[in-house]
Amino acid sequence: MIKIVFLFSLLLVHSATAQERLNWQPLEVTVVEEEEESKKETSVSAFKEAEGRFKSLMDQLKESVENKRNDKNRKVEAVNQETVYSAIVEMIETSYPGGLDAMLEANEKLEDDIYRLILMLPKYVYQYIGPFINEMPYVSDRILNIPGIKETKGKFPTRIAPQMQEYAKKYGKYMSTHLYIYLMPEAWATTTREKSTFKGYNKIIKIDENTKPDDLFSMNNQTLLKKHALLSPERYRTGEALKKQFRPQTPANQVTQTSALTEGDVEAALASFESIEKEFGNNRFDDFHTALRDMSLSDNNLMGEMLNPMQVLVDKIKRLPEKERFEKTIAKNGFTLDSWGITVDKIIKARRVATMTPAVALNLATWRRLDKPPKSFDVLSPHDRQVSWDSIQLFLGMYTSTRENVLAVKNYGDKIRKVFATRDMMFIETPVYGIY
Repeated sequence: MIKIVFLFSLLLVHSATAQERLNWQPLEVTVVEEEEESKKETSVSAFKEAEGRFKSLMDQLKESVENKRNDKNRKVEAVNQETVYSAIVEMIETSYPGGLDAMLEANEKLEDDIYRLILMLPKYVYQYIGPFINEMPYVSDRILNIPGIKETKGKFPTRIAPQMQEYAKKYGKYMSTHLYIYLMPEAWATTTREKSTFKGYNKIIKIDENTKPDDLFSMNNQTLLKKHALLSPERYRTGEALKKQFRPQTPANQVTQTSALTEGDVEAALASFESIEKEFGNNRFDDFHTALRDMSLSDNNLMGEMLNPMQVLVDKIKRLPEKERFEKTIAKNGFTLDSWGITVDKIIKARRVATMTPAVALNLATWRRLDKPPKSFDVLSPHDRQVSWDSIQLFLGMYTSTRENVLAVKNYGDKIRKVFATRDMMFIETPVYGIY
């Protein structure tokens, strides 16, 4: 500030000196000299104006600072527990479906579920999960006081898997409690257990033209194996085997829940996704995508979306202004709204069956033999028992396909993966899981 004022002072002194020297010039002056004098006078005036504006600005700034210092009426709201709680409640009410009461109710139900799940576990598991539960924050006393859980606080497991004996002895005191589960012998595979668990299930995973029927698939075409029989060496020698087999697309009016997929259906469906991408883009925040997300929340039909995601999507689109635009887009590939949803759902399920793991196959085979909830569900409340049973039925439905449908998608794994393995595990805001 001082330097700036000093600089202006020098400029003013210099201007004044120049003005005095102008007064010493003789009367007989040229026109050029008069113009130069006029310019210098203008320069002096500009400097004076600048000096005035600068002083005015500094005075205003000083006055503003002084006013803020002397303003004793300013109110600074203190932050306390009540104001923080009110802010949190307001945030929850505006962002959580159902508001604070619904969230608290959901948390209470979650606590009940955790409590019952712990009671369902064998007692020998408690020593591996108990220390971790006792260290977790905000765990209710009801859970912490479960007999067998309370006693494990700060304790190290005594049953150690052979594979972890040396590690536990050397590093046990440094282990995080959430890793204790790896000390349990049952967490490690054994030769005996592998043979008894996975015997006979490998054939389910490798699905081809020679796969034999089993209870994971429902046959609706007894001549299918002949239709897809391996080609003979003679047909390769004649070149007939190298000819591309054309699989026509099923007409839209003939597509039903039980009609068989063809490779033509799969190719047309995959092409339709490219058409949809071009027409609707992938902006997840535009009106179309946002409306679909909102409908997922309001409809509250997650199980339906997981079982038949594209048919549920079609139901949403039928209620939106974009219905005709979407229908015209997929019509380019030979679909109506309904035939498109049914066809793509069949592709998803067939692809899921074709890529399932031995563990999934084992669970499916076990659950398909159940005609009612197992005895282990008796510890659950009636509501939770029904939800668990419905979840099993949902899982079975997600892995229900026919041999013909599985064979139809067999050669399109990479393309199907490319379509569905994007956009955060969903296509157009519809959950599609487990087909990658």
